[in-house]
Amino acid sequence: MVKDRDKFEEVDVEMTPMIDVTFLLLIFFIVTLKFKTLEGRLDAALPKDRGTSASKAEEVEKVDIVIKVLKEGQLIPDPENKRLLKFLGRTVSMDVGTQSFRDAKRMKAFLKSFDKEETPVTIDARKGITYGDVVVALDVVIELGFQQIAFAGSFENE
Repeated sequence: MVKDRDKFEEVDVEMTPMIDVTFLLLIFFIVTLKFKTLEGRLDAALPKDRGTSASKAEEVEKVDIVIKVLKEGQLIPDPENKRLLKFLGRTVSMDVGTQSFRDAKRMKAFLKSFDKEETPVTIDARKGITYGDVVVALDVVIELGFQQIAFAGSFENE
């Protein structure tokens, strides 16, 4: 009888029922899951004068800066840095509404009268404009403190 006590039986744990129960619980929670609807406001560029609302949309004054090349000029090596190229005799115009500016100082003086926090600014670079031309206009807008700045591009020649 002493021999029976020392003998241990090996117990096998059945994993198949445990895996089945786990999958059943997983399927149950997936099926009963309710997704939370988006809360808050989703911004959309929808027209304000159409739809269910009868109220009129408030007109927002905006500034559109169109940068275009008036005279192409010649592309020559930069005398200070031979690896770079620069334009000689090139004329660029920055148009704000009906006003046209050839330099950033005059455009800056014109833009000072606008409300900096509420007025959106769009910089539209036309054909032939370089990054440096856009940066000049962007520097003026940032220096004046405009908060809403966007960039637009077009394939128009003018």
